Amino acid sequence: MDAQQIKDQVEEALEKVRAHPLVTSALDGTLPLANAKRWVFCAGRESRSFPWILRELLAWTKQEEIREILQENLDDELGSGDPDHAHFLHYLHLLDTLGVPRGEFDEYAERPGITVALSLAFNVSKSRNLGRSVGYMLVNEAMTPITYTAAKRALTHHFPGLTTNFFDLHIEVDDHHVAALYEAVAALPPCDLADLRFGVALGQRGMEILLDEAYGVFDSHTAPIDITAPRWNPLNAPA
Repeated sequence: MDAQQIKDQVEEALEKVRAHPLVTSALDGTLPLANAKRWVFCAGRESRSFPWILRELLAWTKQEEIREILQENLDDELGSGDPDHAHFLHYLHLLDTLGVPRGEFDEYAERPGITVALSLAFNVSKSRNLGRSVGYMLVNEAMTPITYTAAKRALTHHFPGLTTNFFDLHIEVDDHHVAALYEAVAALPPCDLADLRFGVALGQRGMEILLDEAYGVFDSHTAPIDITAPRWNPLNAPA
């Protein structure tokens, strides 16, 4: 398959993520600490779940080239055999550096952004659709340098002495994973193009709504909305 169409779509998705107000305000030093902290919590939910998503993909993926990429990714997440270098452990060390109690992370009340983002990821991993999964993984990994660079800049603005390798570690390995995934795309048959494109769109959607949550888009109304309640009946609306 000619991977250029996918590369073009991924670049369009990355430009939209770069333009998200959370990313732009993080880079220019105007993102409030509360939003930066919430992004850390959302990223932590994603970091904690990612190994399980990779395991789900490995459970049914049969194409050896893609299995190798997924296994290498999983090995990186788990510290390549050294538990002290597992990515989520680096995340917990980041919380310690920021002075955030781990209980506060565990008790963070998830809003629709992270809920939908994780639901998309788990459903893609169980879809048994190789094109969709590769497209999703490709854009998800390609967005890491953008979002993690912005998050590091925002946190460093609020914590000038911050030292952590959590962000740089992800950026370095994800650049490698993206290159490998593009090689995998080239090896897929042309009939997988539509599924690849749909997977890229799902990955973009998941990241944007996660950033929406961190930016505070869902703060005005946090309780579940029951559309069967009388208040939502159009016949009860004021004249």
